[in-house]
Amino acid sequence: MDLAVDNVYLVLGFSIALLAIGIYALTTKRNMIKFLIAIELLLDAAHLNFIAFSNIFGVTEGLVDPLGHAIVIVSICVGGCVAGVALALIIQAYRVYATLDVRKLSNLKH
Repeated sequence: MDLAVDNVYLVLGFSIALLAIGIYALTTKRNMIKFLIAIELLLDAAHLNFIAFSNIFGVTEGLVDPLGHAIVIVSICVGGCVAGVALALIIQAYRVYATLDVRKLSNLKH
C-alpha cells in the first residue's frame, strides 16, 4: 500500500476513536458543558471523515480536490458560531437555575 493511503486509514481510525469517545460522553455525562464538548467531538470526527474521504475519492493524478477541505472550513466556522451561542445559553441557564445538570433542568417543566 501507498504511504498516503496508510495515513488516510490512520486518520479514519482516529476519527472512529473520536466518534466513540463523543458518543460515550454524550450518553454518560450530565453536565451541559461536557455535553457540548461531546457534540464538538462528534463534529470533529465528521470533519476528519470528510477530509479523509475527499483524499481517497477526490484524488486525480496526485492532486486532491479542495472542495472537501473548503466545506470543512465553512463547517468549522459555522460550528464555532453555534458553539458560542450554545455556551451563552448554558451560561444563562446556570445564572437562572444555578445548575448545569441536564436531569435537574429537565425536571423544571412548567
